[in-house]
Amino acid sequence: EPAVENGRLEVVAWKLDSLLNPFYDALRDRLMVYFESINLTRKPKLVAVTSTDKGSGVSTIASGLAASLSETGDGRVLLVDMNVERGSAQQFIRGETRCQLDDALVSEKRDTALVQENLYVVREDSSEKLQRVLPKRFASLVPKLKASDYDYIIFDMPPVSHTSVTSRLAGLMDTTLLVIESEKTDRDA
Repeated sequence: EPAVENGRLEVVAWKLDSLLNPFYDALRDRLMVYFESINLTRKPKLVAVTSTDKGSGVSTIASGLAASLSETGDGRVLLVDMNVERGSAQQFIRGETRCQLDDALVSEKRDTALVQENLYVVREDSSEKLQRVLPKRFASLVPKLKASDYDYIIFDMPPVSHTSVTSRLAGLMDTTLLVIESEKTDRDA
């Protein structure tokens, strides 16, 4: 049930399972060391998180990583939910996201995407209708993304497949994390 105050939906603070926090912190640290090792110092850094199958924990890992990065206090983190299904990265917000990716790139318009200090969440629709135009639209957004004042932009991507937009957008990222489920993910995938 969404939190309703004064007749409008409100952002609800989220809590991740404290048992997983050390793993998100370790992933954050490895990601930061990786960027340092390749001398990638510009901001923001674009990170995609994906898998080969639905239900492998991509949204959980993407949101945990984004939260962990935001808690360092070093700067802003934007989590972009690129999944079609409702509720993917929405554990942060009850109800609808009220800020689109374009608006989150404009500092005066992004306040509705703020879910906790230094952490913003938006949704970018990657439905079938948009799959043909999304790579072109996204490519046109890349200069705006790279000019933004976020330190990290984490993309919660749909699973990689022959028809998904993920493989086409991965080339625009600084790095892509592929979630593999032990004893479940097919070796050929």
